[in-house]
Amino acid sequence: MPLKLDGFPRARRVGFGLVIDAEKGLVLVSRGIVPFDLCDLSLTIAESIIVEAKVVFLHPLANYAVIQYDPSLVDAPVQSAKLATDPVKQGASTIFFGWNQNFRAVVVPTTVTDITTVAIPSNVSAPRYRAINLDAITVDTGLSGQCASGVLVREDGTIEALWLNYLGERSPHNQKDVEYHLGLATPTLLPILSELQSGKTPSLRILNVETNTVQMSQCRIMGVSEHWITNVAEANPSRHQLFMVRKIDCAPPSGYDAQSLHEGDIILTLNGKLITRVSELDIMYDVESLDALIVRRGQELRLRVPTIPTSDLNTSRAVIFCGAVLHAPHHAVRQQISKLHSEVYVSVRTRGSPAYQYGLAPTNFITAVNDVPTPTLTEFVREVTKVDDNTYFRLRVITFDNVPWVATMK
Repeated sequence: MPLKLDGFPRARRVGFGLVIDAEKGLVLVSRGIVPFDLCDLSLTIAESIIVEAKVVFLHPLANYAVIQYDPSLVDAPVQSAKLATDPVKQGASTIFFGWNQNFRAVVVPTTVTDITTVAIPSNVSAPRYRAINLDAITVDTGLSGQCASGVLVREDGTIEALWLNYLGERSPHNQKDVEYHLGLATPTLLPILSELQSGKTPSLRILNVETNTVQMSQCRIMGVSEHWITNVAEANPSRHQLFMVRKIDCAPPSGYDAQSLHEGDIILTLNGKLITRVSELDIMYDVESLDALIVRRGQELRLRVPTIPTSDLNTSRAVIFCGAVLHAPHHAVRQQISKLHSEVYVSVRTRGSPAYQYGLAPTNFITAVNDVPTPTLTEFVREVTKVDDNTYFRLRVITFDNVPWVATMK
């Protein structure tokens, strides 16, 4: 990775991927390995063939990316993985196949111990991509914690789940990044993969919320009627749960409208379908708005909830200025802040640079140059090009915790 963007802490990553279409050269890999598309990718096939690859799709929530190589350059019998169409069940027997920290393949028969809705913890010091609103699979083997890449596979070779590494928070004790190793069921991938295989690049839309599950005892206290509690028990016998809005991404410049979700809302239905599983939220990907039935402060409300495009969430432009890498705030920043002060966000800085010397730190927002407002990168570049060499100038800066200050730089 030539630049550290989006708060990602490393310039080099090594991992394993799964070939999902050998004819088109499509490979699925964790976003803990390929976090963004400004990177140089090298694929090693059969431990002997090295080819270049490119990023073709980054999922905004589910922690996977799809990359592509030129199959005409590979003289090897590469085969496409066969993916299961039905979800794996808790308690089911499966085979864990993974790659350990020594890049050695390990295999063990095991059992699916749990399938639960999780959100990877956020990194407070420097926001970076994290998976949210997903069902994570755990298995009954110690090897699962040692392997960052792998699959859960049936006896006939059908892939039931991917085993991926999820980049989490940085430990305050040893300053090391925490990684989680969890499974992701293959049926959730199929609609996206079918679009990629047909030659299209999926353009997803999402609800700009983070949810967590709420059990029926809590739902009853929060005002969910017995009618809906009974419907939940019938719709999902194994998990009696609904989803509550835990956190909303920062508001757009125009602010939230009256149809937006609020923190604390319990989602009952979307487009008329009762929502008791994370996979049922996937209906948001292809529509500009959803008819939602929610419970807010004990009252049932019907809303027309807008979705947001994900094309704006990935970094497409970066500026290197005085040793600092600047770009528009990425998705993780929007998830962790209540207001965007500007679209000039400091992602990283180089040691010994003017930015480092004068205290311009990662997670800062630059709002003005010499008292001229610079809400976007374009306006920022226009103003700093007016500054002569060896001349002092002022930057108005706001920290991530909303403290304004002025940096005088040269």
